[in-house]
Amino acid sequence: MELRLAIVDDDITIQKILARIITEAELGTVTVECGDGLEAEKILQNSQVDIALIDMLLPGQDGVELIKILRTQGMNTSFIMISQVKNEPMITRAYESGIEFFIHKPINALEVVSVINRVKESRKLRQFMSLIHQATSHYSAPATEPRQTSEAKYKAAIYRTFSDLGIIGETGANDIFLMTELIGMNQRHTSETSYQLNELYGQLSQKQSLDAKTIEQRIRRAIAKALQNLANLGAEDYYNEKFQNYSTSLFDFKEVRQEMSFINGKSNYHGKINVKKFIEGIIFAAKHTN
Repeated sequence: MELRLAIVDDDITIQKILARIITEAELGTVTVECGDGLEAEKILQNSQVDIALIDMLLPGQDGVELIKILRTQGMNTSFIMISQVKNEPMITRAYESGIEFFIHKPINALEVVSVINRVKESRKLRQFMSLIHQATSHYSAPATEPRQTSEAKYKAAIYRTFSDLGIIGETGANDIFLMTELIGMNQRHTSETSYQLNELYGQLSQKQSLDAKTIEQRIRRAIAKALQNLANLGAEDYYNEKFQNYSTSLFDFKEVRQEMSFINGKSNYHGKINVKKFIEGIIFAAKHTN
């Protein structure tokens, strides 16, 4: 199904540029164009758009407030912020309002295409996590490709992500990979489509002849290390591609931001990890690697 997009920017030229890029790159159909924050609120409430590109500084109400209001209404819309602002606190405020990515002004066509495609992948991830009973098909190797080759590609994709996150040398990284294999195996051979982490820790314990608590601690330590490395990356370069990709697909962004505050000495508390979100994000990324 073709994506429906909205563009909210008080600059008509920007509206036209974005609409042209979306059309030429065949990213979807622009169904809403608007230049006022209050007007956009009314229109978007009654429009079923998949992705909304919203300027940070709008007449009526700013883009951050607009997104906050729309998100409280349970809309299934993904939000991209358009802005030339480079002030970190303002960017953080935008992310905390619920955006997934930034598009920076002046508009760059390659960035627009890249960001919208990333949001499309993020939407697929959310669907994957909420409809996990359909995940069985993701674990079946294509009929035209030997299973062994498919599994080798899957493992390589996961370990590339570990490398990106700087945890490839962590003992817990191998435990995480084994856990993704167990999830796939369980969903292929049983009718049970959901899973409990404690059950998986127990299965890994039997497989490796190790205490389940030890395995859990190793996994949590590896994920915490990934969070720390990612937060350091974001602190150095907020626009880094790996930071933008992983900060929302593997972690809750507010927790990444909390870890950044800890690193910068602004907080006494680390960010928190969500093991299940991390595992499912890793699986999804590996299954959708070209």
